[in-house]
Amino acid sequence: MMDVLTERSGLAVRSSSALDRIENLYLKVLRAALLIVATVLLVCALAWAAYSLSRVVRSPASVVEQPSVVSPSELVEQGSPSKSETGAGVAGQNELRAERAYYDGFVKRYYALFRTKYQPSLRADDKRLTIGEFDDLTINSAGRLNAIRDGSLNYTQDKRDLDAFLPVITEASSSKQSTDQLGRYRTATKRAVTTQVQRTRSETRRGWDTMSQSCEDWYESPIGCAVTRSVDVPYNETVTVMRYPDGISSPGEVMKGYQDRYFQLLSERRTRNESEASSKREAIVEGQVAGWHGLSQSVLLVGGFLTLMFFFLLVAIERHQRRQTTLAA
Repeated sequence: MMDVLTERSGLAVRSSSALDRIENLYLKVLRAALLIVATVLLVCALAWAAYSLSRVVRSPASVVEQPSVVSPSELVEQGSPSKSETGAGVAGQNELRAERAYYDGFVKRYYALFRTKYQPSLRADDKRLTIGEFDDLTINSAGRLNAIRDGSLNYTQDKRDLDAFLPVITEASSSKQSTDQLGRYRTATKRAVTTQVQRTRSETRRGWDTMSQSCEDWYESPIGCAVTRSVDVPYNETVTVMRYPDGISSPGEVMKGYQDRYFQLLSERRTRNESEASSKREAIVEGQVAGWHGLSQSVLLVGGFLTLMFFFLLVAIERHQRRQTTLAA
């Protein structure tokens, strides 16, 4: 009987020892898993917090609009002319005098370029422009001064644009394309071209006027009287005009084309750069909102880390108590 009890007691001890080993192994695995997960949470929280903070601290004011420039080679390319003037502000009398002096000086320099590079290519029957006529046909300084007074033109921006424009058109005027184009004009011959022109002529026609009382029986049906009226009638007329071949432009047209193309390209690029800068600023503002949201998520991750550390602490306490119990036994 004693042998049976002893055998059963040994079996119980072995079973308890096996369970203890399995439990210890499980606790070790659980502790290691908690440490790994907690470490990953902490690293993710710190990284996400740093990324979110970098988005929050960015300012839309840090975006700088790219300068808009036009190269001389772009002026000699074929293009449709277009002008662009933007601005604001009404200048005082002293400022207006300074602005008028600037435009007068610019027109003189611009006119000197015309006389040097373009006027020699004029034909004998071409009109020679005075500096005032040249101003009206190109820069139109009087119109610019009026625009400054009514606030539709920014003098500072316009001055900066003109100062950048003059060196560019000077270089473009010396290019081979420009020289060849002016040379073709000097040697070109006008040709007779037949074309259809729409004109109008007056014709007298008889008609009925229900409001007229110029006849004796105007009140009888049909009410009114016969009248004679003049009618403008369109017709086509074949005319012959002398024209230069296609692609031939006068020196004044070439220079004005360069000017129009410059300000067209400048306006397009300025608009594009403004749009790109605005998009970047909006992206920064959206990033700031997302950054604050990311910081809140980082706080939740840190909370998860602390929760796991709490469970790890419970496991460590249990392990310590078990060790103390084993030593006491």
